[in-house]
Amino acid sequence: MQIVFLCSEYEGLLKTGGLADATRGLAQALLAEGHQVTVLMPRYGSLYQTELLPPWQSLYFTLGEQQFGCAVRHLQLEGVQIGLIEHHDFFQRPRPYDDGEHGYADNALRFAFFCRAALQYLTTWQDAPAIIHGHDWQSALGAVYLRQLQQQGQLQRSRFVLSIHNAAYQQMIGQHELGLLGLSQLDVPSDAPLSLLSIGVRQAAALNTVSEGYREELLSEPAANGLSTLYQARQADFVGILNGCDYQRWDPMTDPMLSHNYHDGDLTGKAGCKTSLLQQVGWQDQPQALFVAVSRVTGQKGFSLLLPALRQWLPTTKARVLMMGTGEQQFIQPLLALMADFPAQFHFMQGFDEALSHQLEAGGDFFLMPSLFEPCGLNQIYSLRYGTVPLVRATGGLKDTVVPYPSGAATGIRFDEPEVGALVAALQQAEQLYAEPTQYRLVQQRGMQQVFSWQASASQYLQLYRRLQA
Repeated sequence: MQIVFLCSEYEGLLKTGGLADATRGLAQALLAEGHQVTVLMPRYGSLYQTELLPPWQSLYFTLGEQQFGCAVRHLQLEGVQIGLIEHHDFFQRPRPYDDGEHGYADNALRFAFFCRAALQYLTTWQDAPAIIHGHDWQSALGAVYLRQLQQQGQLQRSRFVLSIHNAAYQQMIGQHELGLLGLSQLDVPSDAPLSLLSIGVRQAAALNTVSEGYREELLSEPAANGLSTLYQARQADFVGILNGCDYQRWDPMTDPMLSHNYHDGDLTGKAGCKTSLLQQVGWQDQPQALFVAVSRVTGQKGFSLLLPALRQWLPTTKARVLMMGTGEQQFIQPLLALMADFPAQFHFMQGFDEALSHQLEAGGDFFLMPSLFEPCGLNQIYSLRYGTVPLVRATGGLKDTVVPYPSGAATGIRFDEPEVGALVAALQQAEQLYAEPTQYRLVQQRGMQQVFSWQASASQYLQLYRRLQA
């Protein structure tokens, strides 16, 4: 099957979050199943140093009432064909979506252009792809432009799938922008939220999101951000498919970024990783539990719960917390204040370092992930494999992947309500578990034996693709 991804991120080329890991992981798994995979994405400013393959192509097309031109540059990454849509004014910017504080004012036009250019490129192929698979709001308009081209007799056998990795991001637009984006003929309800995502949800042949738990949440508010009736109307074409994990990159037995390697049958190296991690921040190796986190510092990730919970809990415990992340100043400043008030127990590293993220996963005893919502989540899956027991809120993919203690099948600690008291109780439950080494080791090793492979995810995507082709 010939499959084309339209996406704004791909790990190895550009990454701001889990979307990049997901697109690469799925592309690699589909390739391993014997399918042809091409990824189309913008050529951002950071990709101008990337080595390219000849030849390149020029494209010309109309979007709205404007004539546009662009180039498509080519490269190959681990067997996957990559096409970079090049337009200097739209994409040769220091950052992909924003200036560091605010989204670019022309984001709707930028990514409408990307989708329209990508579809125009596909019309030059000798054989139309069976599946065009868009990812998030940045590619949602591809569903509309495909229908427009099909009305002109092009790409007739192609079907459009839209994956929703995070429904909170929609790229809102006004009715007055429809003409600019080539959507003036679209019948859009005037009383519903109007966004690139909502248009894609209406127009795609099929939809999915990245866990069954998140799919269920999107059928009601507030998770759906105003689009619950739209998701309900598409239920028959809307599935949840859990993201996979790239175990070639995330395996403590082979991970080159760790000071010590280990596996579920011999955890000696994990103790060495903890010692090494503590030394990096100037802490002595002690028997108390170490809680770690690698996270975007945003409201979604539960920092409105975590900050007051830590303020309440840290004076009552000898446990320690080590965190790394970047994000919103409204949470960064209280984190820095917490570090000043509890220097022997709490340490926050502002920024992101790939090697350190692996070391935190390996060196911790518990991984904190108290998200208000989490479409899939990958860090809890990494934590399971690394024997760092995840402490999560029961939402989205976290609910689907972590079995709560004290169940006989427990792989982690889980709390339900998005309340400070519930999180404090979960922290205390984790401490109690850690104080029972035999029980803790059973939960830890059971988690390490869980498998959430991209092969399993790819198999479900292929079922969806084939259903559309039937």
